Amino acid sequence: MLGVRLDTELETRLAAVARTQGRSKSDIAREAVRRYVDLHDEAYRREARRQSTRASKRDSEEDFAFWNALAGGQGA
Repeated sequence: MLGVRLDTELETRLAAVARTQGRSKSDIAREAVRRYVDLHDEAYRREARRQSTRASKRDSEEDFAFWNALAGGQGA
């Protein structure tokens, strides 16, 4: 369960869109949050894959120390 506070203008606009579409404000907010999370979660995963690929191609002690420190390990 999540409660969200909206400013008056956004609340009014959301209510108008909901009425126009015959949907609840919660349905629209849920869809918006889902799309936002999907977009940013995928961007995070792409960046993690990119960095992992880049790191796997290098074999220096400096890179190892960086990734180890990032993961909370020792040796940095």
